[in-house]
Amino acid sequence: MWVERWPITVHLHRGEYLPGWLMRVGARYQLSPLQILRELQVVQRPVAYHRVLDYLIANQLRIAAYLGVPMGELSLALWGTPIDAAAARYLVHHCQTRPDPAGSRYCPRCLAEPDPWWHAGWANPLLPICLRHQVYLQTVCPGCGQMPWTGTTWMGNIAVPWRCPQRQPRDPAQRPGRVPPLCRHDLRDAPALSAPEKMCTAQQNLIEFAALADQQPSRHLHYGTVDIPIIEALDRLCQRLVAAVGLHSSKGAVRCSEGRDSFRRHA
Repeated sequence: MWVERWPITVHLHRGEYLPGWLMRVGARYQLSPLQILRELQVVQRPVAYHRVLDYLIANQLRIAAYLGVPMGELSLALWGTPIDAAAARYLVHHCQTRPDPAGSRYCPRCLAEPDPWWHAGWANPLLPICLRHQVYLQTVCPGCGQMPWTGTTWMGNIAVPWRCPQRQPRDPAQRPGRVPPLCRHDLRDAPALSAPEKMCTAQQNLIEFAALADQQPSRHLHYGTVDIPIIEALDRLCQRLVAAVGLHSSKGAVRCSEGRDSFRRHA
């Protein structure tokens, strides 16, 4: 079917967070992500992130055709990575609390680089460290105290990658019906806490082991005195990393309520 492609193509970076990409597309057209998705007849109203994913998957051919991005780029972003699958399994098996709306941590130093973009790995609860800069990812915006990309506010926002996409918390003294202003805090100003080298190595090893488990899912490994499936060994590594991060930095600790909806597709 012939479609009239939009004139500006904003390519997806490998490993880019989809809400961040939609925001970058919107910044070029001066449209919010919601306005873009309405124009493409994908969604008509703000919805939670996991529902956005459902709609993007169902309409990926249309989105790729109109926005001019290669289908492979979009499919790869929607499918995720082996460490995303590991996060999905971890959250399902070890977290009993009800998940909060999806959100993402961030690296202030990455956002301070030229032409920054939001990394999908920042939303993975098993990856609390930016390996590029060897710092713990920030969990909340210093301006509003919220995790970026939670709720649905971002869908109606137009912002550059380093601006917080949330709204300011509602003031109890405000009259009912008044909408709080957008936060727009410069996330590049957030402090960055250095991560120990051994924690960086542990996270990198976990990423590589998840890739191995994805390639050889039927493999068994010798663990102590018994042989166990590689997926079970990966789960034990995830638990060890979570425990270690909790000991080194409360800011980097995995919360069971983070991101289950975002990663459920890989479980």
